[in-house]
Order: sequence, then structure tokens, then C-alpha cells
Amino acid sequence: MSELTTIARPYAKAVFAYAAKAKTETQWREFLHKAATIASDAAMVEVLKNPAVLAETKCAMLADLTTDVDIDGSLSLLEALSHYGRFLALPSILSEFDALVAQGERALAIIITSAFRLEEDELQLLESKLKKKYKGKTIRIQTAVDQSLIGGFEIRSSDTVIDATVRGRLFKIAESLSA
Repeated sequence: MSELTTIARPYAKAVFAYAAKAKTETQWREFLHKAATIASDAAMVEVLKNPAVLAETKCAMLADLTTDVDIDGSLSLLEALSHYGRFLALPSILSEFDALVAQGERALAIIITSAFRLEEDELQLLESKLKKKYKGKTIRIQTAVDQSLIGGFEIRSSDTVIDATVRGRLFKIAESLSA
């Protein structure tokens, strides 16, 4: 995960600089969100990892699937990711881009990842707790679902990770037993 973040950061900074200059942050976010969603689909991951599929073909597929949110410069980004084989970093590029946009707006980007879709009341409760924790700051909450967490949720902000997942607890137990 941290490797993808390291790979994603320069791409996100470049896209953010380009988008900020053109004042198209919202359109770029829509493009990156769609591209990241497509690139994280299980079937698409298999195609993107397959060395038998040409990089140009992968690029053309993603370009075709994102035509409805296409923006000036998006094809150049896809071509660069294709050339270096980094399509799987798209979700991390989106996260980094969102963090840069939030930083520009003086808002704190928070991602809540849960094993199952959070209900509205659960999300409101977490939001109220986070607002108390980060009083005085504007927060922007994004949600994601990752069933590999088994249960619970994980909250990530720029410098904080709160791991309240079953997977995290099991990992800690396994770590203490092997020590």
C-alpha cells in the first residue's frame, strides 16, 4: 500500500498543478474517480497485470471506458501510466489528489474504509466524532468498502490511521503470538 502511495504522489502532484492552473479540479476528480474505480475492478486488475496485454491496449481500454468524464490532459496521464505500467496506482493517485485539493482548500481529507457499506446514521456518528477531534478544521469525508477488512472500519487522514478492523486486530494477535 505504501509503495503505491509513493508511486502515486508525483502523478497526483502533477495532475493537481495542471488542474489548479486550469481551475478544473472538480473535472479531474471525476475523471480520476472513474479511472480508479475501473482500475480497481477485479476483472480489470487481471487484465492490467497481464503482461501479454500490450500497454497501448490497456491505455486504449481505460481511455474508452472514461470517455464520459474525459478532460484535457487525461489521455496524457493514461499514456504515462501505461508506459510505466502503473495503472494499479490510480486509486492511490485519486487519494493523493484529493488530499492536495483538500490541502488547497484548508480542509482535511478523511477516508473511512469499512468492510461493508456504512449506514447513514453510522456515518453521521463517525463524522460528528471526527469534527470534535479536528475542531476548527473543515473535514471532507470519503467512504470506501474493502471486504478484506472482515469487519469494523479504518479511518485515514494525512498523518493519522485509526485501525478498528477485525483484520487489524487479528494481525496484532498473530504478531504477538509469533514474538
